[in-house]
Amino acid sequence: MATAVVARLRPKWPLWLHLLWRFSVFTILTILVQYLLGSPLHPQFSEIYNGTTFWEHIIEAGWWLLAAAVAVSLVRLLVVLEHRPRETQIMSDLLAGAIAIATLLAIVNFVLGVPIAGLLATSGVIAIVLGLALQNTLADVFSGIAVGIERPYQAGDLLWVEGGIEGHVTQVTWRSTHIVTGHGNIAVIPNSVMAKARLVNRSLPVPTRSDSVEITLDPSIPPEHCMEILATAAHSVLLTLATPAPSVSCTGIFPDGLRYSVTYSVASSDMLSTARSEMLSQIHRHLRYAGVSFALATADKRLTSPPPLGPADILAQSDLFGVLREQERDLLASHFHESWMDAGQILFAEGAPAEYLFLIASGVVEITRRRPTGPHVIRRMGPGESLGAIGLITDTPYAATATALTPVKVFRLDKSAIASAIATASDLALALEELAHRSQMVLARDAAAEDLHPQQAPEELRFRLRNFLRLLKH
Repeated sequence: MATAVVARLRPKWPLWLHLLWRFSVFTILTILVQYLLGSPLHPQFSEIYNGTTFWEHIIEAGWWLLAAAVAVSLVRLLVVLEHRPRETQIMSDLLAGAIAIATLLAIVNFVLGVPIAGLLATSGVIAIVLGLALQNTLADVFSGIAVGIERPYQAGDLLWVEGGIEGHVTQVTWRSTHIVTGHGNIAVIPNSVMAKARLVNRSLPVPTRSDSVEITLDPSIPPEHCMEILATAAHSVLLTLATPAPSVSCTGIFPDGLRYSVTYSVASSDMLSTARSEMLSQIHRHLRYAGVSFALATADKRLTSPPPLGPADILAQSDLFGVLREQERDLLASHFHESWMDAGQILFAEGAPAEYLFLIASGVVEITRRRPTGPHVIRRMGPGESLGAIGLITDTPYAATATALTPVKVFRLDKSAIASAIATASDLALALEELAHRSQMVLARDAAAEDLHPQQAPEELRFRLRNFLRLLKH
Protein backbone atom coordinates (compact mmCIF):
# COMPACT_ATOMS: atom_id res chain seq x y z
CA MET A 1 0.00 0.00 0.00
CA ALA A 2 2.78 2.43 0.97
CA THR A 3 4.69 1.80 -2.26
CA ALA A 4 1.56 2.33 -4.36
CA VAL A 5 0.74 5.60 -2.60
CA VAL A 6 4.28 6.93 -3.02
CA ALA A 7 4.28 5.94 -6.70
CA ARG A 8 1.16 8.04 -7.23
CA LEU A 9 2.31 10.98 -5.13
CA ARG A 10 5.83 11.04 -6.61
CA PRO A 11 5.39 10.05 -10.29
CA LYS A 12 8.45 12.06 -11.36
CA TRP A 13 10.84 10.20 -9.12
CA PRO A 14 13.61 8.48 -11.11
CA LEU A 15 13.53 4.70 -11.41
CA TRP A 16 16.42 4.17 -9.02
CA LEU A 17 14.65 6.17 -6.28
CA HIS A 18 11.42 4.18 -6.73
CA LEU A 19 13.50 1.00 -6.54
CA LEU A 20 15.25 2.18 -3.37
CA TRP A 21 11.93 3.04 -1.71
CA ARG A 22 10.32 -0.29 -2.61
CA PHE A 23 13.39 -2.23 -1.48
CA SER A 24 13.35 -0.42 1.87
CA VAL A 25 9.68 -1.26 2.43
CA PHE A 26 10.32 -4.83 1.22
CA THR A 27 13.14 -5.24 3.75
CA ILE A 28 10.89 -4.08 6.62
CA LEU A 29 8.10 -6.38 5.49
CA THR A 30 10.50 -9.33 5.23
CA ILE A 31 11.58 -8.80 8.85
CA LEU A 32 7.91 -8.67 9.88
CA VAL A 33 7.08 -11.90 8.00
CA GLN A 34 10.11 -13.61 9.53
CA TYR A 35 8.90 -12.59 12.98
CA LEU A 36 5.26 -13.66 12.46
CA LEU A 37 5.39 -16.59 10.02
CA GLY A 38 8.97 -17.73 9.77
CA SER A 39 10.42 -18.06 6.29
CA PRO A 40 8.29 -16.38 3.56
CA LEU A 41 8.90 -19.46 1.38
CA HIS A 42 7.58 -21.79 4.10
CA PRO A 43 5.08 -19.77 6.14
CA GLN A 44 3.65 -21.28 9.34
CA PHE A 45 0.00 -20.18 9.47
CA SER A 46 -2.23 -20.76 12.51
CA GLU A 47 -3.91 -24.17 12.43
CA ILE A 48 -7.27 -22.70 13.47
CA TYR A 49 -8.65 -20.33 10.83
CA ASN A 50 -9.70 -17.04 12.38
CA GLY A 51 -9.17 -13.31 11.88
CA THR A 52 -5.50 -13.60 12.71
CA THR A 53 -5.02 -16.28 10.06
CA PHE A 54 -6.73 -14.06 7.48
CA TRP A 55 -4.30 -11.21 8.14
CA GLU A 56 -1.35 -13.62 8.05
CA HIS A 57 -2.42 -14.64 4.55
CA ILE A 58 -2.76 -10.97 3.57
CA ILE A 59 0.73 -10.18 4.86
CA GLU A 60 2.26 -13.17 3.05
CA ALA A 61 0.49 -12.25 -0.23
CA GLY A 62 1.63 -8.64 0.20
CA TRP A 63 5.20 -9.84 0.63
CA TRP A 64 5.05 -11.68 -2.70
CA LEU A 65 3.46 -8.69 -4.47
CA LEU A 66 6.07 -6.33 -3.09
CA ALA A 67 8.83 -8.76 -4.10
CA ALA A 68 7.38 -8.69 -7.61
CA ALA A 69 7.30 -4.85 -7.59
CA VAL A 70 10.97 -4.73 -6.55
CA ALA A 71 11.90 -7.22 -9.29
CA VAL A 72 9.97 -5.24 -11.93
CA SER A 73 11.66 -1.98 -10.86
CA LEU A 74 15.05 -3.66 -11.06
CA VAL A 75 14.27 -5.03 -14.54
CA ARG A 76 13.14 -1.64 -15.81
CA LEU A 77 16.26 -0.02 -14.43
CA LEU A 78 18.54 -2.57 -16.08
CA VAL A 79 16.76 -3.03 -19.41
CA VAL A 80 15.32 0.44 -20.05
CA LEU A 81 17.41 3.32 -18.81
CA GLU A 82 15.67 6.36 -17.40
CA HIS A 83 14.00 8.86 -19.80
CA ARG A 84 13.98 6.43 -22.72
CA PRO A 85 10.85 6.55 -24.96
CA ARG A 86 8.01 4.14 -24.34
CA GLU A 87 8.63 2.03 -27.43
CA THR A 88 11.99 0.82 -26.06
CA GLN A 89 10.33 -0.84 -23.04
CA ILE A 90 8.95 -3.89 -24.85
CA MET A 91 11.50 -6.22 -23.32
CA SER A 92 10.98 -4.88 -19.80
CA ASP A 93 7.19 -5.16 -20.20
CA LEU A 94 7.58 -8.81 -21.21
CA LEU A 95 9.75 -9.56 -18.20
CA ALA A 96 7.32 -7.67 -15.95
CA GLY A 97 4.50 -9.86 -17.27
CA ALA A 98 6.49 -13.01 -16.61
CA ILE A 99 7.22 -11.83 -13.05
CA ALA A 100 3.53 -11.10 -12.48
CA ILE A 101 2.51 -14.59 -13.63
CA ALA A 102 5.19 -16.22 -11.46
CA THR A 103 4.04 -14.13 -8.47
CA LEU A 104 0.41 -15.18 -8.99
CA LEU A 105 1.43 -18.85 -9.08
CA ALA A 106 3.56 -18.38 -5.94
CA ILE A 107 0.63 -16.84 -4.05
CA VAL A 108 -1.63 -19.72 -5.10
CA ASN A 109 0.97 -22.27 -3.99
CA PHE A 110 2.48 -20.72 -0.83
CA VAL A 111 -0.35 -18.57 0.50
CA LEU A 112 -3.47 -20.51 -0.50
CA GLY A 113 -1.75 -23.90 -0.30
CA VAL A 114 -3.17 -25.08 -3.64
CA PRO A 115 -0.84 -27.39 -5.61
CA ILE A 116 -0.01 -25.79 -8.96
CA ALA A 117 1.21 -28.90 -10.84
CA GLY A 118 -2.22 -29.60 -12.30
CA LEU A 119 -2.75 -25.91 -13.01
CA LEU A 120 0.52 -25.74 -14.94
CA ALA A 121 -0.43 -28.80 -16.99
CA THR A 122 -3.82 -27.29 -17.83
CA SER A 123 -2.28 -23.93 -18.68
CA GLY A 124 0.13 -25.65 -21.06
CA VAL A 125 -2.78 -27.03 -23.06
CA ILE A 126 -4.46 -23.64 -23.05
CA ALA A 127 -1.22 -22.00 -24.19
CA ILE A 128 -0.98 -24.37 -27.18
CA VAL A 129 -4.56 -23.61 -28.23
CA LEU A 130 -4.05 -19.86 -27.88
CA GLY A 131 -0.73 -20.04 -29.70
CA LEU A 132 -2.34 -21.70 -32.72
CA ALA A 133 -5.21 -19.20 -32.73
CA LEU A 134 -2.98 -16.14 -32.30
CA GLN A 135 0.12 -17.20 -34.20
CA ASN A 136 0.16 -14.10 -36.45
CA THR A 137 -0.31 -11.75 -33.53
CA LEU A 138 2.31 -13.59 -31.49
CA ALA A 139 4.71 -13.38 -34.44
CA ASP A 140 4.25 -9.61 -34.43
CA VAL A 141 4.71 -9.46 -30.66
CA PHE A 142 7.92 -11.51 -30.59
CA SER A 143 9.24 -9.55 -33.59
CA GLY A 144 8.53 -6.40 -31.58
CA ILE A 145 10.53 -7.89 -28.73
CA ALA A 146 13.43 -8.56 -31.11
CA VAL A 147 13.22 -4.97 -32.38
CA GLY A 148 13.22 -3.71 -28.80
CA ILE A 149 16.35 -5.69 -27.99
CA GLU A 150 18.30 -5.10 -31.20
CA ARG A 151 17.03 -1.54 -31.79
CA PRO A 152 17.87 -1.16 -35.50
CA TYR A 153 15.71 1.98 -35.45
CA GLN A 154 13.87 4.17 -32.96
CA ALA A 155 11.34 6.98 -32.90
CA GLY A 156 12.48 9.94 -35.03
CA ASP A 157 14.68 7.92 -37.40
CA LEU A 158 14.19 8.21 -41.14
CA LEU A 159 13.60 4.64 -42.30
CA TRP A 160 13.32 3.03 -45.72
CA VAL A 161 11.41 -0.26 -45.76
CA GLU A 162 11.56 -2.75 -48.60
CA GLY A 163 8.48 -2.22 -50.72
CA GLY A 164 8.83 1.53 -51.21
CA ILE A 165 7.79 2.89 -47.80
CA GLU A 166 10.00 5.67 -46.45
CA GLY A 167 9.42 8.12 -43.63
CA HIS A 168 10.06 8.98 -40.00
CA VAL A 169 9.32 6.42 -37.30
CA THR A 170 6.83 7.83 -34.80
CA GLN A 171 6.10 4.82 -32.58
CA VAL A 172 7.11 1.20 -32.07
CA THR A 173 4.42 -0.83 -30.27
CA TRP A 174 4.14 -4.48 -29.31
CA ARG A 175 2.52 -5.34 -32.61
CA SER A 176 3.54 -2.75 -35.23
CA THR A 177 5.78 0.12 -36.26
CA HIS A 178 4.21 3.46 -37.23
CA ILE A 179 5.90 5.51 -39.98
CA VAL A 180 4.92 8.97 -41.24
CA THR A 181 5.48 9.02 -45.00
CA GLY A 182 6.45 12.01 -47.12
CA HIS A 183 2.79 12.60 -48.00
CA GLY A 184 1.81 12.94 -44.33
CA ASN A 185 0.17 9.51 -44.10
CA ILE A 186 0.71 6.99 -41.29
CA ALA A 187 1.95 3.60 -42.46
CA VAL A 188 1.30 0.87 -39.86
CA ILE A 189 3.62 -2.06 -40.58
CA PRO A 190 3.41 -5.32 -38.55
CA ASN A 191 6.61 -6.07 -36.69
CA SER A 192 6.77 -9.54 -38.29
CA VAL A 193 7.04 -7.81 -41.69
CA MET A 194 9.68 -5.40 -40.34
CA ALA A 195 11.71 -8.34 -39.03
CA LYS A 196 11.82 -9.97 -42.50
CA ALA A 197 12.13 -6.86 -44.70
CA ARG A 198 15.28 -5.10 -45.77
CA LEU A 199 15.65 -1.83 -43.88
CA VAL A 200 17.82 1.24 -44.45
CA ASN A 201 18.10 3.60 -41.49
CA ARG A 202 18.97 6.90 -43.12
CA SER A 203 19.53 8.59 -39.74
CA LEU A 204 22.46 6.36 -38.76
CA PRO A 205 25.34 6.61 -38.21
CA VAL A 206 24.95 10.34 -39.04
CA PRO A 207 21.93 12.29 -40.31
CA THR A 208 23.76 13.64 -43.38
CA ARG A 209 22.61 12.27 -46.72
CA SER A 210 24.34 11.96 -50.06
CA ASP A 211 22.70 11.90 -53.46
CA SER A 212 23.75 12.07 -57.10
CA VAL A 213 22.39 13.43 -60.35
CA GLU A 214 23.25 11.85 -63.70
CA ILE A 215 23.43 13.99 -66.84
CA THR A 216 24.14 12.91 -70.44
CA LEU A 217 25.71 15.68 -72.52
CA ASP A 218 26.79 16.38 -76.08
CA PRO A 219 29.84 14.15 -76.80
CA SER A 220 31.41 16.83 -79.01
CA ILE A 221 32.14 18.95 -75.93
CA PRO A 222 35.42 18.02 -74.17
CA PRO A 223 34.72 16.14 -70.91
CA GLU A 224 37.03 18.45 -68.95
CA HIS A 225 34.93 21.46 -69.95
CA CYS A 226 31.66 19.73 -69.10
CA MET A 227 32.96 18.59 -65.70
CA GLU A 228 34.14 22.11 -64.91
CA ILE A 229 30.70 23.54 -65.72
CA LEU A 230 28.91 20.87 -63.65
CA ALA A 231 31.25 21.41 -60.69
CA THR A 232 30.57 25.14 -60.84
CA ALA A 233 26.82 24.50 -60.91
CA ALA A 234 27.09 22.18 -57.90
CA HIS A 235 28.91 24.85 -55.88
CA SER A 236 26.13 27.35 -56.56
CA VAL A 237 23.61 25.32 -54.50
CA LEU A 238 23.41 26.72 -50.98
CA LEU A 239 21.94 23.61 -49.35
CA THR A 240 24.89 21.34 -50.16
CA LEU A 241 27.59 20.72 -47.55
CA ALA A 242 31.07 22.11 -48.04
CA THR A 243 32.49 18.92 -46.48
CA PRO A 244 32.33 16.54 -48.23
CA ALA A 245 32.45 18.86 -51.21
CA PRO A 246 30.33 18.16 -54.32
CA SER A 247 32.17 16.08 -56.90
CA VAL A 248 31.74 15.40 -60.62
CA SER A 249 32.86 12.33 -62.57
CA CYS A 250 32.43 11.01 -66.09
CA THR A 251 30.74 7.63 -65.65
CA GLY A 252 30.31 6.32 -69.18
CA ILE A 253 30.56 6.73 -72.94
CA PHE A 254 27.42 5.94 -74.91
CA PRO A 255 26.35 6.35 -78.55
CA ASP A 256 24.10 9.26 -77.60
CA GLY A 257 26.66 11.12 -75.47
CA LEU A 258 28.89 11.20 -72.40
CA ARG A 259 27.30 10.54 -69.03
CA TYR A 260 28.33 12.51 -65.94
CA SER A 261 27.45 12.06 -62.27
CA VAL A 262 27.24 14.95 -59.80
CA THR A 263 27.45 13.77 -56.17
CA TYR A 264 26.64 16.03 -53.23
CA SER A 265 25.67 15.86 -49.55
CA VAL A 266 23.11 17.68 -47.40
CA ALA A 267 22.78 18.09 -43.64
CA SER A 268 19.59 16.02 -43.28
CA SER A 269 17.15 13.95 -45.27
CA ASP A 270 14.51 16.69 -45.03
CA MET A 271 16.66 18.87 -47.30
CA LEU A 272 17.27 16.21 -49.93
CA SER A 273 14.31 16.91 -52.21
CA THR A 274 14.82 20.68 -52.16
CA ALA A 275 18.55 20.34 -52.74
CA ARG A 276 18.01 17.99 -55.69
CA SER A 277 15.54 20.38 -57.29
CA GLU A 278 17.93 23.32 -56.87
CA MET A 279 20.82 21.23 -58.15
CA LEU A 280 18.96 20.32 -61.36
CA SER A 281 17.91 23.94 -61.83
CA GLN A 282 21.48 25.22 -61.47
CA ILE A 283 22.88 22.54 -63.77
CA HIS A 284 20.36 23.53 -66.45
CA ARG A 285 21.18 27.23 -66.03
CA HIS A 286 24.95 26.78 -66.20
CA LEU A 287 24.80 24.45 -69.21
CA ARG A 288 22.42 26.75 -71.08
CA TYR A 289 24.56 29.85 -70.66
CA ALA A 290 27.73 27.89 -71.43
CA GLY A 291 26.21 26.67 -74.70
CA VAL A 292 26.35 22.95 -73.81
CA SER A 293 23.44 20.81 -75.04
CA PHE A 294 22.01 17.66 -73.55
CA ALA A 295 22.42 14.48 -75.57
CA LEU A 296 19.42 13.01 -77.39
CA ALA A 297 18.32 9.37 -77.34
CA THR A 298 19.74 8.65 -80.79
CA ALA A 299 23.04 9.84 -82.18
CA ASP A 300 21.58 10.81 -85.58
CA LYS A 301 19.27 13.35 -83.90
CA ARG A 302 21.91 14.92 -81.69
CA LEU A 303 21.68 18.67 -81.26
CA THR A 304 24.62 20.93 -82.04
CA SER A 305 25.67 22.88 -78.99
CA PRO A 306 25.15 26.63 -79.50
CA PRO A 307 27.94 29.11 -78.79
CA PRO A 308 28.13 30.69 -75.32
CA LEU A 309 25.75 33.61 -74.81
CA GLY A 310 26.99 37.19 -75.13
CA PRO A 311 25.82 40.27 -73.20
CA ALA A 312 22.93 40.98 -75.60
CA ASP A 313 21.63 37.41 -75.23
CA ILE A 314 22.01 37.50 -71.44
CA LEU A 315 20.14 40.82 -71.24
CA ALA A 316 17.37 39.44 -73.45
CA GLN A 317 16.88 36.40 -71.19
CA SER A 318 17.22 38.33 -67.93
CA ASP A 319 14.13 38.83 -65.76
CA LEU A 320 15.55 42.17 -64.62
CA PHE A 321 16.42 43.67 -68.01
CA GLY A 322 13.41 42.15 -69.76
CA VAL A 323 11.52 45.44 -69.33
CA LEU A 324 13.86 47.10 -71.83
CA ARG A 325 13.07 47.10 -75.51
CA GLU A 326 15.31 45.18 -77.86
CA GLN A 327 17.07 48.26 -79.24
CA GLU A 328 17.67 49.52 -75.70
CA ARG A 329 19.13 46.19 -74.64
CA ASP A 330 21.37 46.07 -77.72
CA LEU A 331 22.53 49.61 -77.01
CA LEU A 332 23.48 48.72 -73.45
CA ALA A 333 25.08 45.44 -74.53
CA SER A 334 27.47 47.25 -76.85
CA HIS A 335 28.96 49.09 -73.86
CA PHE A 336 29.68 45.99 -71.75
CA HIS A 337 33.27 44.78 -71.40
CA GLU A 338 34.32 41.19 -70.73
CA SER A 339 36.27 40.47 -67.56
CA TRP A 340 37.52 37.35 -65.72
CA MET A 341 37.63 36.98 -61.93
CA ASP A 342 39.58 34.36 -60.00
CA ALA A 343 38.00 32.36 -57.18
CA GLY A 344 38.05 34.45 -54.00
CA GLN A 345 38.29 37.78 -55.83
CA ILE A 346 35.84 40.46 -54.66
CA LEU A 347 33.70 42.03 -57.36
CA PHE A 348 32.50 44.76 -55.00
CA ALA A 349 32.31 45.31 -51.24
CA GLU A 350 29.34 46.26 -49.09
CA GLY A 351 29.20 50.03 -48.57
CA ALA A 352 31.67 50.80 -51.38
CA PRO A 353 30.70 53.37 -54.06
CA ALA A 354 28.97 51.72 -57.00
CA GLU A 355 31.20 51.72 -60.08
CA TYR A 356 30.07 48.77 -62.21
CA LEU A 357 27.07 46.72 -63.15
CA PHE A 358 27.95 43.06 -63.72
CA LEU A 359 26.35 40.36 -65.88
CA ILE A 360 27.49 36.85 -64.97
CA ALA A 361 28.35 34.77 -68.03
CA SER A 362 29.82 31.76 -66.18
CA GLY A 363 30.83 30.77 -62.67
CA VAL A 364 29.30 31.37 -59.23
CA VAL A 365 29.26 34.60 -57.19
CA GLU A 366 28.44 34.53 -53.47
CA ILE A 367 26.50 37.47 -51.99
CA THR A 368 27.09 38.24 -48.31
CA ARG A 369 26.09 40.90 -45.79
CA ARG A 370 27.90 41.94 -42.65
CA ARG A 371 26.42 40.67 -39.39
CA PRO A 372 27.67 40.99 -35.80
CA THR A 373 28.60 37.32 -35.94
CA GLY A 374 30.41 37.67 -39.28
CA PRO A 375 29.53 37.55 -42.99
CA HIS A 376 26.07 36.09 -43.67
CA VAL A 377 25.51 34.36 -47.01
CA ILE A 378 22.35 35.67 -48.67
CA ARG A 379 22.49 33.73 -51.92
CA ARG A 380 24.69 32.45 -54.71
CA MET A 381 24.27 33.80 -58.22
CA GLY A 382 25.10 32.15 -61.52
CA PRO A 383 25.06 32.73 -65.27
CA GLY A 384 22.41 35.08 -66.59
CA GLU A 385 22.04 37.06 -63.34
CA SER A 386 23.06 40.68 -62.82
CA LEU A 387 24.84 42.41 -59.92
CA GLY A 388 25.08 46.02 -58.83
CA ALA A 389 22.24 47.40 -60.97
CA ILE A 390 20.62 49.37 -58.13
CA GLY A 391 23.88 50.87 -56.90
CA LEU A 392 25.12 51.93 -60.32
CA ILE A 393 21.85 53.30 -61.70
CA THR A 394 20.89 55.20 -58.51
CA ASP A 395 24.44 56.20 -57.51
CA THR A 396 24.14 54.53 -54.07
CA PRO A 397 26.70 52.31 -52.30
CA TYR A 398 26.59 48.57 -52.82
CA ALA A 399 24.21 46.92 -50.33
CA ALA A 400 26.21 43.66 -50.08
CA THR A 401 29.56 42.09 -50.89
CA ALA A 402 29.96 39.96 -54.03
CA THR A 403 32.80 37.41 -54.08
CA ALA A 404 33.74 34.99 -56.85
CA LEU A 405 33.20 31.49 -55.44
CA THR A 406 34.67 29.91 -58.59
CA PRO A 407 36.47 31.40 -61.59
CA VAL A 408 33.91 33.82 -63.02
CA LYS A 409 33.41 35.40 -66.41
CA VAL A 410 31.43 38.67 -66.24
CA PHE A 411 30.47 41.55 -68.49
CA ARG A 412 30.95 44.98 -66.85
CA LEU A 413 29.14 48.26 -67.44
CA ASP A 414 30.31 51.53 -65.82
CA LYS A 415 28.71 54.97 -65.33
CA SER A 416 30.36 56.53 -68.35
CA ALA A 417 28.98 53.75 -70.55
CA ILE A 418 25.46 54.43 -69.24
CA ALA A 419 25.91 58.16 -69.92
CA SER A 420 27.07 57.40 -73.45
CA ALA A 421 24.11 55.12 -74.05
CA ILE A 422 21.64 57.72 -72.73
CA ALA A 423 23.19 60.36 -74.98
CA THR A 424 22.52 58.09 -77.96
CA ALA A 425 18.94 57.16 -76.93
CA SER A 426 17.20 59.54 -74.52
CA ASP A 427 14.31 57.08 -73.97
CA LEU A 428 16.77 54.78 -72.24
CA ALA A 429 16.63 56.97 -69.09
CA LEU A 430 12.93 56.21 -68.57
CA ALA A 431 13.56 52.52 -69.17
CA LEU A 432 16.39 52.49 -66.61
CA GLU A 433 14.13 54.25 -64.10
CA GLU A 434 11.55 51.49 -64.46
CA LEU A 435 14.31 48.91 -64.28
CA ALA A 436 15.66 50.33 -61.02
CA HIS A 437 12.15 50.51 -59.55
CA ARG A 438 11.57 46.81 -60.30
CA SER A 439 14.96 45.94 -58.81
CA GLN A 440 14.12 47.84 -55.63
CA MET A 441 10.89 45.89 -55.24
CA VAL A 442 12.82 42.63 -55.52
CA LEU A 443 15.40 43.77 -52.95
CA ALA A 444 12.67 44.87 -50.54
CA ARG A 445 11.05 41.44 -50.82
CA ASP A 446 14.38 39.67 -50.26
CA ALA A 447 15.18 41.93 -47.29
CA ALA A 448 11.85 41.05 -45.67
CA ALA A 449 12.51 37.34 -46.21
CA GLU A 450 16.02 37.65 -44.71
CA ASP A 451 14.84 39.90 -41.84
CA LEU A 452 17.20 42.63 -42.96
CA HIS A 453 16.88 46.40 -42.76
CA PRO A 454 14.55 47.78 -45.44
CA GLN A 455 15.97 49.48 -48.49
CA GLN A 456 15.07 52.97 -49.68
CA ALA A 457 11.41 53.83 -50.22
CA PRO A 458 10.33 53.66 -53.90
CA GLU A 459 9.65 57.43 -54.15
CA GLU A 460 13.04 58.25 -52.62
CA LEU A 461 14.63 55.85 -55.10
CA ARG A 462 12.95 57.52 -58.07
CA PHE A 463 14.05 60.97 -56.84
CA ARG A 464 17.69 59.87 -56.47
CA LEU A 465 17.58 58.13 -59.82
CA ARG A 466 16.29 61.14 -61.69
CA ASN A 467 18.93 63.38 -60.14
CA PHE A 468 21.62 60.87 -61.11
CA LEU A 469 20.39 60.54 -64.70
CA ARG A 470 20.18 64.34 -64.95
CA LEU A 471 23.83 64.61 -63.91
CA LEU A 472 24.80 61.97 -66.46
CA LYS A 473 23.15 63.95 -69.25
CA HIS A 474 25.16 67.02 -68.35
